[in-house]
Amino acid sequence: MRGFTLVETVIGIVVIGIIALGLFATFTGVFTNAVRDEVLAVATNLAKGEMERVTRLSYASIVDQNRGAPVSFGGNFANYSWQIRVDAVPVAIANDPGMADYKQVESRVTNPMVGDVSLKTILTNN
Repeated sequence: MRGFTLVETVIGIVVIGIIALGLFATFTGVFTNAVRDEVLAVATNLAKGEMERVTRLSYASIVDQNRGAPVSFGGNFANYSWQIRVDAVPVAIANDPGMADYKQVESRVTNPMVGDVSLKTILTNN
């Protein structure tokens, strides 16, 4: 009966190691993409929630919030920060020279993994 030599055993271990490394890299990529998708979905839902909160305010109360320095949600969402940006509506969208009756509102949520998620809407005082 003949067994494996030391050289054959080492070559077998190296081949198995290379295969395992390839599988590990594949699973790591799939896991990273899955986590990124979840973070993106959470950031989008948080931005929607902030937009809904702001749109329920009176027109005069809709102003910038945390524009210069985004604030963390805290708790389970401590990795996410938010800000509300209120700007004039581009003249091409609204034909109001003073832009007194329109506001462009942006709800922006930031996470280190996905960057900024931004939702915009236009509100009117009419």
